[in-house]
Amino acid sequence: MSLFSELKRRNVFRVAIAYIVMAWLVMQVADVILNNIIAPGWVFHVLLLFLAIGLPFAMFFAWAFELTPEGLKREHEVDRSQSITHKTGRKLDFAVIAVLALVIVLLVGKVWFGGDSVSPDTATTPDKSIAVLPFDNRSADAEDAEFIAAGVHDELLTLLSKLSGLRVISRTSVERLDYSLSIPEIGALLGVATVLEGQVQRAGDRLRINIQLIDAMKEDSLWATTYDRELTAENVFDVQSDIARTIATALRAQLSESDEALLSDVPTENTEALSRYLLGREHQKQNTFESLKQARQYFKEAVELDPEYAQAWLAIADNANQMHWTGMIDVQEYIDMAGQSINRALELDDRLPEAHAQLAVLNWRSGDFEAANSSFNKALDLNPNDSGSLTAYALYLYSIGQLQEAISILERLLEDDPLSVSILFMLGQSEMNAGQPDQFVIFSKRILEIDPSNMNGFVGLLQAYRWQGRYDLAWPWIIKALTTDPDDFELWAHTGLYSNQVGAPEWADRYLDRALEFAPDEPSALKCSAQVLALRGKNDEALAIARRALNADLDDRMGSNRVFLRLVRDDAFRTGDFNDARAWYRNRYPELFADVPEIKINNVTAAADLALLLQRSGEPEVADTLIDTALAWYREIQVSGTQGNLIRIAKIEFLALSAEKRTALDALADVSDVGWGYSWQWHTSNENFSSLRNEPEFQAIIAQFERNMAAQLEAIRALPYMGEFDLRSAQSD
Repeated sequence: MSLFSELKRRNVFRVAIAYIVMAWLVMQVADVILNNIIAPGWVFHVLLLFLAIGLPFAMFFAWAFELTPEGLKREHEVDRSQSITHKTGRKLDFAVIAVLALVIVLLVGKVWFGGDSVSPDTATTPDKSIAVLPFDNRSADAEDAEFIAAGVHDELLTLLSKLSGLRVISRTSVERLDYSLSIPEIGALLGVATVLEGQVQRAGDRLRINIQLIDAMKEDSLWATTYDRELTAENVFDVQSDIARTIATALRAQLSESDEALLSDVPTENTEALSRYLLGREHQKQNTFESLKQARQYFKEAVELDPEYAQAWLAIADNANQMHWTGMIDVQEYIDMAGQSINRALELDDRLPEAHAQLAVLNWRSGDFEAANSSFNKALDLNPNDSGSLTAYALYLYSIGQLQEAISILERLLEDDPLSVSILFMLGQSEMNAGQPDQFVIFSKRILEIDPSNMNGFVGLLQAYRWQGRYDLAWPWIIKALTTDPDDFELWAHTGLYSNQVGAPEWADRYLDRALEFAPDEPSALKCSAQVLALRGKNDEALAIARRALNADLDDRMGSNRVFLRLVRDDAFRTGDFNDARAWYRNRYPELFADVPEIKINNVTAAADLALLLQRSGEPEVADTLIDTALAWYREIQVSGTQGNLIRIAKIEFLALSAEKRTALDALADVSDVGWGYSWQWHTSNENFSSLRNEPEFQAIIAQFERNMAAQLEAIRALPYMGEFDLRSAQSD
């Protein structure tokens, strides 16, 4: 008899199947019991281990022993003619079938009775979590009533988010919710256990606020009340504090001493100052040029009404920061506008984390990175979960090239603000600069799912596709962005540069003319104009723009300094007069002239240009020190792909300058394989690549680039007309 037949006769296979099925059933029962008694995780693991060890023993006993009417006997002691293994086998079959039927019933019941429900997962949803929905304005036609309702909601949400025991979904996510969703659906989408609803009604000098706290899974009301008070600043803060305390109690969140101090604080007793502040906050959220100007006026009125209103002073600083980000003001204007306000706020209350975060931003903009780090640390020591401080810190880390650290913070922020288009945009931009532009495409499409008309979504897609060198894919998003914000002169200017890049100089002229009409003295518009002129061989005109910008001491905006300095450097190569160019590099980047040059994310590209200037001006040893330091910097701190193609190209320039031709060509081919990247026409025309220019591999890369751009131009020409901001024809100008 074969071994297989003997195993089958002795019911070894049946015993193994029966054992496995029973073990699975035991694990399901144990899982329920152990979870209910909150047993340690290792108990479950030990049980699983013992059950696994038991399987070979069960199979061994089935082989070595037989169950007889007289009891258990060793198999070799049983007369084959008296063996009843066939009857035992049938019993095992029936037992397995019965257990399998029980398993099926359990699985069907789990699915049928809510195993796959859309309700929040109570195992992963924190009990002490809440989403505060925007309050309904129930006022008649009272002046500014809508802003008051929104402001009260915003301030309450901000107060709750500062309490250490609660997880609070940020304002931007709750404001973007689809309000046709049910409470359980909102809870599941945002990952919260509770939802707060409210209505605000203003009638003259009276303010009524109705509040209801709801269990997000069961949709049961946990607490509801109505506040009917005289409209005074003190009463507004008192109501907010009472609501916050009640919510903390309902969610069993332990309030610390600092939490109690926060809830007892009254930022201002001037009702009109509070009103001006709330109006300013609502205008600032709109983030347009006009709304930012109006917000600033409201904040100034608030501090005039109450000079000791620290939050209003900080709002002035934050407003100046947003103006600088949009390009409305330059860095010196920001420093002048924000510095006094931040210092005044700190004099009034140095416990405010947002005050130290604003000081960190001021130090950052002023170039004092050590002080910026110190202030950010202070802000996060005061409140490690302050979303404003964390957002500013992530932006700072992004700007100095610490991309993985920035991504980690932004991912953390996204957990509490899952529908925030600004966080999604920053996260996508960080991923792109870390060498993953496809991730920026994903995040940008998510933005447009949340808000189909959002500017961040349009700009994200055009930047991601542009970074990949896919201007044909970027073009529709460029036009959508221009249509959404036609006053964005920087977008007009860069569209001119893109047009020239794909081989359409007539389009480039139209877009650049529009940009210079809007902003004839802005660095980004001048930068793009100078680049286009230089690429067309109009070096004198490009140089005139560069010198005008440098003499005016304009901000370094979107890499404008490197462009202007490179044009001055290239003029030195033509004239043989290197002193002027060298002086300009020392003026802008003195750290590159130290005995040990300091290489940073914001000077590494300029360092490559300076290295060639030093080589040709008779300072090869100084140039070698700069090149060696830069390459060491890349080896030491640069993660593969960090800052995407733009910074990787600078590394290739250093390799070319150090006569490592083969390594440089291999690296250049590697970069070109992942997309042509940003403005390759400008970068590959750099004299830093002069040692490679006659190499067949380099010429092949450029030829492929030119074919690629020609194909993209045809694809762009084939696009349908997209409105008044589509300047592909003279008629649309």
